[in-house]
Amino acid sequence: MKVVVKKSKIHGMGLFAAEEIPWGTKIIEYKGERIPDKVAFARIAEGADCIFELGENRSIDGASRGNEARFANHRRRNPNCFILRDKGRIWIVAGIEGVAAGEEITFDYGSTFYPR
Repeated sequence: MKVVVKKSKIHGMGLFAAEEIPWGTKIIEYKGERIPDKVAFARIAEGADCIFELGENRSIDGASRGNEARFANHRRRNPNCFILRDKGRIWIVAGIEGVAAGEEITFDYGSTFYPR
């Protein structure tokens, strides 16, 4: 799947679809350094914002050895994607309406990241 990183109206830089993406398509795997919770919590305390919980005592820091997936921004209302955890990997997947070419790729980071 082709994606591009460019300036976002939501926040800083964003991840955008370079072509139409049908619903259910795995767009991009969220990659980065795999770290234990202790390291993740320390990095978050220092301002890290690309850390994604993978499982018990396992997280991924997308800012360290990561890829473009770290630029997907948060949208609480009507995100166009969702997260799929599959066999120790995290994927950003196109939602039910798919993603139009040129549209910013978004998902709901969840209430632990952005409390309601």
